Amino acid sequence: MTSILEELYKGNLGFDSWNYGKDSPFVKAAQKKMENMTALAETLNDSLNELLNGYIEAQGDIEAITRYDTYVASLKFGILLMIEIFVKGGVENE
Repeated sequence: MTSILEELYKGNLGFDSWNYGKDSPFVKAAQKKMENMTALAETLNDSLNELLNGYIEAQGDIEAITRYDTYVASLKFGILLMIEIFVKGGVENE
């Protein structure tokens, strides 16, 4: 069996693609967003649609960067917790 770190390195573990049920709040929100975006795009001329698409792409980039930064910060925090547990022998009852 390979280690978790090896599986993570190989890309076999991913935390950015969750499976949501058809009736989940996430899927409902995504559908509503798509309906609104489609309706908005139909009302805009080509120039404004291009501007909207640029905004959407930039927003996607921002979300990807934020997800990555959150993942890294969470991983570092988890590692620090593990180090403290191993070095200090766990949580002590005071």
